[in-house]
Amino acid sequence: MKKKLIAAACMLALGSTAFADEGEVKDRYGFYAYAGMHNLELDSSRLTNDRLGGNFGLGWAFNKNWQIEGQYAYTDDAFNRASGNRTDIITYSLDVLYNDTSWLGSAATHPFLKVGYGQHDDKYGVYHPDFEDEFYKVGLGIQHFANDDVFMRLGYDFMDSGERGDDKMLYFNVGLFFGDTVRSGAAPKVEPKKEAKDSDGDGVLDANDRCPGTPAGAAVDAYGCALDSDGDGVADYKDACPGTEAGAKVDEKGCKIEPKEEVVVDMRLNFDVDKYQIKPEMVSEIAKVAEFLRQYPSVNAQIQGHTDSTGSNQYNQGLSERRANAVKDYLINNFGISESRLSSVGYGEERPIADNSTSEGRALNRRAEAHAETMK
Repeated sequence: MKKKLIAAACMLALGSTAFADEGEVKDRYGFYAYAGMHNLELDSSRLTNDRLGGNFGLGWAFNKNWQIEGQYAYTDDAFNRASGNRTDIITYSLDVLYNDTSWLGSAATHPFLKVGYGQHDDKYGVYHPDFEDEFYKVGLGIQHFANDDVFMRLGYDFMDSGERGDDKMLYFNVGLFFGDTVRSGAAPKVEPKKEAKDSDGDGVLDANDRCPGTPAGAAVDAYGCALDSDGDGVADYKDACPGTEAGAKVDEKGCKIEPKEEVVVDMRLNFDVDKYQIKPEMVSEIAKVAEFLRQYPSVNAQIQGHTDSTGSNQYNQGLSERRANAVKDYLINNFGISESRLSSVGYGEERPIADNSTSEGRALNRRAEAHAETMK
C-alpha cells in the first residue's frame, strides 16, 4: 500500500506540472541537488520490515543524457525479527545515469537507467553488532523537468548485496538544477546594454577619460584632458596669457613672471692675471646666465667686467671691458642668446669686493657679473 501510495502521488505530481514552451531542449549541463523520500525493501533473508526514509544527493550533468551523482539515504527504525532489535539503516552510493531523451521525444520528460555501487550500514545499537553490506545497483525511472530549474524523479533501484540477498528501493525526489539549459528557437539572452556615460560632458566617454571632471566647455584632447596649447603647464581654459614662449616661467594664470627688480645672477667667473679668455671651468657658470634668460624671455642682462688694482686705471678699464665682452660673446655664440638682450660694461678696479692687498682678494676682484634688467 505504501509503495502504491508513493507511486500514485509521484505520478500525479509529474503529470500535473506544465512545462513552459520556450523551445526544444538541445542540451543541459551543470551542477544539481535533490532530496526526497523512499521505501526500502530489504531481502526476506534479513527478516527486516520495509520502512520509509529520506534521502538527498548531489550530482553533475555532463550533458542532457549523462549524469553522475552521489546519494545518501537514511531509513529509521526498521524492525529485525531475528534479533528482536530495531535498526537504523544508512545507504549511500555513487551512481551513473543515462537519460533516454529520444524514447519519449522530450528532454523535459524522459526515462532513465542507472548503475552504481554502494553500501548499507545497519546500526543496531550497543546490544547488537552493526553490519555493513556492499552492493551493486541497477535502476530505472522517469525524470521530469518542470522548468529549467526544478525537476522531479520517480525511480526503482535493485541492489545486489551478494550473500545477503537483493534489496529494492522505491523513491521520489525533487531537485534543483543550477547548470545551463540550451534550447532551440529560444531568443538568446542579451545582457542589458550599459549606457555609455560622459560624466563631465567633455565628449570623451568615462571609460576612456583619463582626466575626469574637466570643466564644461573646456577644450580637451582624445583622452579627455584639457589642452595646453602653449605648453606652459596651464590648461587653455584657465590660461589668461595664451601663446607664452616655450620655457618661460608663468604664474597660475599662465602669464609670464617678470622680475620686479634688478637681479644679480650668481656667476663666479674669476680671471687669471691680465687675462680675459674664457676658461673651460667657467662654462658651467656662464650657463647659469643663459638658463636664467631662457626662463625670463622679456628680461635683458648686462655683463659687467672688473679687475684688481694691479696696473694703471686706464689699462684696468680696458681689461674689464674685454672681460665683459668675452662673456657676452660666449653667451651669443655658444648658448644662442640674442645679442639684443645683452650689453656689456667695464668698471676697471672701481668696484672691488675683496681686499686688493692680498693675493686671495685680488683673485676675487678679477671677475665678471651678470645683472638682469626688466624690459621697459
